[in-house]
Amino acid sequence: MLARVLLLAEDLLQRVVVLLVRRAGRPVRAHAFPGFGAEGWVHVRGRVLLGTAATPRTPPRVTRWTSLRANLAQFLTVEVPRAQVRVELGGRTSLVVADREGYVDVMVDDLPLPPGRHVVTLTPVDPAGEAGQAVVHVPDPAADLAVVSDVDDTIVDSGIAHGLLATISTALLRDPTTRVPLDGAPELYRALAAGAAGPERPFVYLSTSPWNLVRFLQRFLEQHRFPVGPLLLTDWGPGAGGLLRVGTQQHKLTALRQLAEVLPRVRFLLVGDSGQEDAAIYAAFALEQPGRVAAVYIRRAPGADPARQQRLDAAAAALEPVGVPFVVAEDSAAMLRHAQEHGLAV
Repeated sequence: MLARVLLLAEDLLQRVVVLLVRRAGRPVRAHAFPGFGAEGWVHVRGRVLLGTAATPRTPPRVTRWTSLRANLAQFLTVEVPRAQVRVELGGRTSLVVADREGYVDVMVDDLPLPPGRHVVTLTPVDPAGEAGQAVVHVPDPAADLAVVSDVDDTIVDSGIAHGLLATISTALLRDPTTRVPLDGAPELYRALAAGAAGPERPFVYLSTSPWNLVRFLQRFLEQHRFPVGPLLLTDWGPGAGGLLRVGTQQHKLTALRQLAEVLPRVRFLLVGDSGQEDAAIYAAFALEQPGRVAAVYIRRAPGADPARQQRLDAAAAALEPVGVPFVVAEDSAAMLRHAQEHGLAV
């Protein structure tokens, strides 16, 4: 009941804000998200927003105040509900309707795209606005391995291991361009990419971070030369299913099952951290998909936590009978050594 009341209140507030912002002459823009597909279909995602700049202008001197403004700007967006959007991909054009939060989320079927990277264009039609583009990744089904990785505290420090205040400070008061990857993470991922015995290995970055951070995460991955791949993120805020986003386990398991379905002959290397539920989620997936998981790598979060250790022990016990290597390491170097010893990386 409370969720429904919040949805109605959010819809009413949204209509008022959209009206005011549009009267101020702010443009309508489509933001396409990196997508994923397989032979015959592609999952296209994006969002229609009002008056958002491509990148906040960085002042000559970066301060905590300017960093706070830039970070908050990623979340203080005005979405255009139920906009009509033209989707152009692979020589085909279709018209779709965004949802109540401005999201475009559509499966394009019967589209025979070859493996590789393809550009999708989203253009607002009603109301009319500026187009946005993104890359859609279609992996080769003959690849020997697919790497699925968490993001926060797996490749970049979120600060959560150091407490709530550190997390808030990292998220809001730190200049996004100064964020650095966890030690050895880029080298590990590049070594895994170079270890392919045949077609290029697909990389998928699977996180419960909100779609608001997609640009920051894309720039971060490019800046530090991580292998390219789609980002599978979530929406935060009230929804039809409850007060907050979809749960971590549901989001990640659903994505992993879809990947297993579209890549039926590919094994998976799963990388995460011990701070949340990655170990349990990956173990559950490995048990569902016998023989499909080459290894599970978990980065150990700093600090002693008995509950966290219990989750790791439970995952290890579940994976041992099915022969899935379960590596818990303090850093990427130990993961890389294991990958090299088992022929997964160069």
